[in-house]
Amino acid sequence: MRRLVNKIKRYLKLYYYLTKFSVMSILIYRFNSLLVGFTPIVWMLGTISFLSVIFRGSEEIAGWSFWEVMLLTGVHELLYLLGWLTFIDNLNEFIYRVEQGKFDITLSRPVNHRFLVSFNSIDLSGVLGGLVNTTFLIGLSLIKLKLFISWDKILFFLISLIMSYLIFYFLVFLLSSLSLYWIKSETFVDWLLSSTEFDRYPADLYEQKFKFFLLTLFPILFVSYVPAAILLGKLPFYYVIFGLFIVIWLYLISTIIWRRGLRHYQSASS
Repeated sequence: MRRLVNKIKRYLKLYYYLTKFSVMSILIYRFNSLLVGFTPIVWMLGTISFLSVIFRGSEEIAGWSFWEVMLLTGVHELLYLLGWLTFIDNLNEFIYRVEQGKFDITLSRPVNHRFLVSFNSIDLSGVLGGLVNTTFLIGLSLIKLKLFISWDKILFFLISLIMSYLIFYFLVFLLSSLSLYWIKSETFVDWLLSSTEFDRYPADLYEQKFKFFLLTLFPILFVSYVPAAILLGKLPFYYVIFGLFIVIWLYLISTIIWRRGLRHYQSASS
């Protein structure tokens, strides 16, 4: 038990220094970071305008009101932001390093290689705009909806957010690991990130078989639909347990692909 605690402390300390280095690197280009940080705000204004046009003349779409969809959009933006903040850029860099034969340097470092390729740095450039987006949308949506939110609903919502983040991470990591087998595998990750658009809208819009597919075999609906639906009372709490099972099997599959990929990988010096 003590060994596990010490190991956790070690990686938290390592992540602290990696984060500190990332912040220092971004502050060197403050003006550029400020401009990039405002980009999500402009994008979100466009999204609000788009949704307003869709709901013109209609109070509900697939049983979801305008402000319920706005809440879903806010949750989606929050999880997408966390993904870009912590691991997406790092895994894109990992794919690039494998293609260029530079992954050998990572393998030579005395730290867990999976941790290093996933959380080597953080991207703070879009955090300002992203936090404004999510805080504004989620807060305003909850006020407009006048929801009575019990403590157990908040608890399950927060747990489902954690599950959603882990599912998002394992999906991106799994597809990124394919670079150890095939060159130019970034196409798979690009396809995955594009497919998150399915989770931006109520899942009740989709045909039942397709919805089942997006909840089980390719659980992209967990990235925002499930947490938002749980908070709104549209899904029962046992979806949190279902999400836990998905996290476990995605972890196992991604671990198998990663370990076999490392054995399959041929370094630049081979």
